[in-house]
Amino acid sequence: MNVSDYDERLKTTGRNDLCPCGSGKKYKKCHLAEDEAAKHAELTKAAKEREAALAAAEENPEDESADAALKSKKQKRDIHQGGGKARTGKDTHSNIPRRGAV
Repeated sequence: MNVSDYDERLKTTGRNDLCPCGSGKKYKKCHLAEDEAAKHAELTKAAKEREAALAAAEENPEDESADAALKSKKQKRDIHQGGGKARTGKDTHSNIPRRGAV
């Protein structure tokens, strides 16, 4: 099966539409499980490749592509830890107007 085949079916076919393979069954009863499994396998493979690149970046910091992967990992960590910005008492509630400003 071509990658674009299942990817296109997932994008264009609703669960209760007839399956594009021509079987006469609903898509959810015919090819939906196969297409989702193929997409999951593709995403899992890509994630493992990224993890391997990050591991290589940590072991060999002189490599430029590994350095880019390591920077990406650090940026993601900073985002999850509050964006790397120090927060003070006033900055945490910046969306609340001051008294009298309403």
